[in-house]
Amino acid sequence: MTPFMRSNRAISKADINEATTLKEVDVGTSQVMNYLTQQAGGYHNVGFTHKDLYNALQRGKAKEIVNRDVNTLIAYFDYKKHDDPGFFMIFSVDESGELHNVIWLDSTSRSDYTCFGDVIVFDTTYKDNFYGRPIMPIIGVNHHHNTILFVTAIIDDETSESFECVLQNFLEAMINKSPISVVIDGDRAIKSIIPYAKHKLCYWHLSRNAQTNIGDPKFTVTFSKCIAFWWTTDEFDIQWRSVVLEFNVEKHPWVIEKGNNRHLWEQACLTGHFFSNILSTQRCESMNASLAIALKHKKTYLDIIRAIEDGISRIRMNELKAYYLSSMTKPFHITKLVDLESYDAEIYT
Repeated sequence: MTPFMRSNRAISKADINEATTLKEVDVGTSQVMNYLTQQAGGYHNVGFTHKDLYNALQRGKAKEIVNRDVNTLIAYFDYKKHDDPGFFMIFSVDESGELHNVIWLDSTSRSDYTCFGDVIVFDTTYKDNFYGRPIMPIIGVNHHHNTILFVTAIIDDETSESFECVLQNFLEAMINKSPISVVIDGDRAIKSIIPYAKHKLCYWHLSRNAQTNIGDPKFTVTFSKCIAFWWTTDEFDIQWRSVVLEFNVEKHPWVIEKGNNRHLWEQACLTGHFFSNILSTQRCESMNASLAIALKHKKTYLDIIRAIEDGISRIRMNELKAYYLSSMTKPFHITKLVDLESYDAEIYT
């Protein structure tokens, strides 16, 4: 029984190196195990099982793939930098060769942010299908109200530290120009990075979380009305108390939390602040839907980043189409003031 006890099983580095060498010349794992067993003087002396050896070889193979993937990605980013002087990228690699917090943008994103960076939107609900890490696009809208992308990041996790890392490097790349308004998918600790921006919670996430936490469709509908209606602060207080009492949720932790951070979603608190008519992170969701299809069979960082770039290209093609329709075609007249409408069309996007 002793050879099978976990505490007595371990594969030495020398055995792994020897096994790896044999595998490189197409020796099967079973044959490698037999060889190492005979070399050790029997199964009682080898110190590990066939499964242990297989798992160790697989871990080594996976690490080799990751290392090769990282090197390929670095070479690709170097090529992008040479081709586009405005290209910005930053990432870190730890001692084991693992990649952390990949952040990149190009010169078009820089130009777009200069013109339309007053409002930014971001969402971390999409994860790639190989490394399991969140993909975080930061987007905005242009003068055609089309989605534009400012930066993309593949982050380690959804902690405040990873989130702040992206924002700090993003602002550095944009010469520390801060947005004036931010639409977020959660109450994240980013005030330290963008202290003067007005923050607003995504209405879609609020409604979804209401259903998840309370579980009553009627409450979700009523809560959604509280989000959407333009009440004064006093009117909102009356309505909010009425809703809380009606559904008997005054002691529910989620309801208490939403009441405490109502300044992030109550219309009266947001009036007078510019959000470019963006109500939610659904613009990110539409991009995530494209990514889900594009990334379905992607296996490496480079595959993932190229799929993201394909999505960015489609977004920018929509922008070109909007520009063409705006500049090369004439809108229909809807009143009898033809001259006035024609003049307005000349000066308004």
